[in-house]
Formats: sequence, structure tokens, C-alpha cells
Amino acid sequence: MYEIIKSVITSKSYELTDILKKIDAIWLQGTLTDDERMELIDLARTSADPEHSYAPLQKQIDTLYTNMTEMGKTILSLTDRVAKLEGGSITPPETEEYPAWIQPTGAHDAYNAGDKMTYTDGKRYICQMDGCVWGPDVYPAGWKLAE
Repeated sequence: MYEIIKSVITSKSYELTDILKKIDAIWLQGTLTDDERMELIDLARTSADPEHSYAPLQKQIDTLYTNMTEMGKTILSLTDRVAKLEGGSITPPETEEYPAWIQPTGAHDAYNAGDKMTYTDGKRYICQMDGCVWGPDVYPAGWKLAE
């Protein structure tokens, strides 16, 4: 059984969590020694292909955010097309030029160069860098006071 599991791992056609559970199940059945189990677990972890394994939570969130943003754009485009076919038009939603500051929780909602916001002090700022998750009071170099 050891050789079969090892050949699956070397093929890199497995999902990491799934293969780890299978290794443990085979070990519990007494088909693998403790050393073989540890060797297979180490090999599985180092050989795992991210395309077949669960990505870290932040990467999953970032991917979902990107997909949702693209879906939103597509929905708006399709809505506009349908409205035009029916003889109307869509009025795009109004957006504030300097919306209120929202503390980012990660890369998926961080501020990027050119983003504008109104900070808690009531002043308006323009972001000077990509991936900024700090306010102007914490990281002044990341923001330029708008005039």
C-alpha cells in the first residue's frame, strides 16, 4: 500500500487534505509503519500542487473578491444591454468621490494608489501606494492630504 500511495503523491494529482486523511486511515488499519506514515505525510506536503489543494484562507477570499467584482461588472453590463433592448437605459449608481474610511482586513479590500477616502478626522486623503491597510495617522507616507 505504501508504494501505491507514494506513486499517487509523486504524480501530484491529489488534494492535500484528502491524501493526508487516506494516509492516516491506512496507517490506522496497520498497513503502514509509523516511519512510512511520516515519510508519506512529509512527501505529500512538500509535493502538493496548489491547483489540486485548498489554498490558504486569505487567497480564497482574495479570489472570491476578484470573482465577485468581475461578476458584478458583468451583471451591470448585461443589465444595461437588456435595458437598451427594451428601449430604456440604466442610470449608474452614484458613488461618493471621497467615501468614508473603512479599515481594510486584508489584501482583498486594501486601498490602492489613487483611491480616495474621508478619514475619521474628517479630512480627505488620496492613497499613494497599492495594498495600503493603514490609516494616515498610522502610516502618513501612504496618504496625501487632498486639497
